Amino acid sequence: MDENVKQKRELIAAISDLFLRFGLRSTSMDDIANHLKISKKTLYQQFANKDDVVEQVMLYRRDEKIKNTDVNQLAKKNPIVVMSEIRDFMVSDLGSRLPANHFDLRKYHPAVYERVAKQEEESTKKFLVALLDNGIKQELFRKDIDKELQLYLLGKQLHFLKDPEITSKLEYPISVIISTIFINFIYAISTEKGLKEFERLRNTAKRPEDG
Repeated sequence: MDENVKQKRELIAAISDLFLRFGLRSTSMDDIANHLKISKKTLYQQFANKDDVVEQVMLYRRDEKIKNTDVNQLAKKNPIVVMSEIRDFMVSDLGSRLPANHFDLRKYHPAVYERVAKQEEESTKKFLVALLDNGIKQELFRKDIDKELQLYLLGKQLHFLKDPEITSKLEYPISVIISTIFINFIYAISTEKGLKEFERLRNTAKRPEDG
């Protein structure tokens, strides 16, 4: 990796941490420069404005999420195990300050939000379609499932959990809600063979939040 590119990614990673610690809206360009001990001139040599910083941070986070999810490698993994890994990732994500960052992004940087959300939706859909196709090939998922509809429903259920105004009023722990969403999804798409594999993995893991 080019040294300048590497330094830019390290800077973006540090800013991402600041947003998680102090909030996206509350962290100004002055705050970024002060916390990272760089001049504002240096900061503006790398970024045009706060919108540019926010967009590059969000794209960096997306890249970090998908860098180890090569679609071509999916055939080598158990798709139900991958679903469990996605569930665990969502629990970790939504238990952090990421939902608050997401809310601020949508409210205070709407143009950036639209661009980032579209790109993330496209990459996530590509990954999940490949995952479902792999499950169908392994006879773990049913051939007759409507992939578009099932992924649409899964996305809508998980999307509302990104709103801190909603998550602050939940009557159940967020880990239980996410686990239940994924359990219902797997039951909706799995063959008898897939359900047996899912139950085997659940019994092996003995996760109390799965019920």
